[in-house]
Amino acid sequence: QAVSMEVVNSICSFCSRMKRGRIYSCARREKYNVLAFGQHLDDLAESFLMSVFHNGLLRTMKAHYTIKEGDLRVIRPFVFVREKDLSSFAKGAPLPIIPENCPACFAEPKERERIKQLLA
Repeated sequence: QAVSMEVVNSICSFCSRMKRGRIYSCARREKYNVLAFGQHLDDLAESFLMSVFHNGLLRTMKAHYTIKEGDLRVIRPFVFVREKDLSSFAKGAPLPIIPENCPACFAEPKERERIKQLLA
């Protein structure tokens, strides 16, 4: 599966594509046609800067799209919501907050965390 992927510039993009592939497979198996992901405005800003700094490209995640195969639509309903607002809502609801984790870096500082600090 990884061999057939186009050029991948970082372990983060590789991991992201692998996770998305697993989610797409699960959605198909369960006969879903829309996936709602929880990325928020801060995620989009961080992804934009990571793309600029590491790939020299001006791009970020799309708010909604249909995947290349045409059978699944991806939506990101929180693209205009700040992370702090979602966190406040989750704590007051009370909803679980799942901490970020990276199977590749473990305790090392993650690039996204560095970008978060840059934007702070």
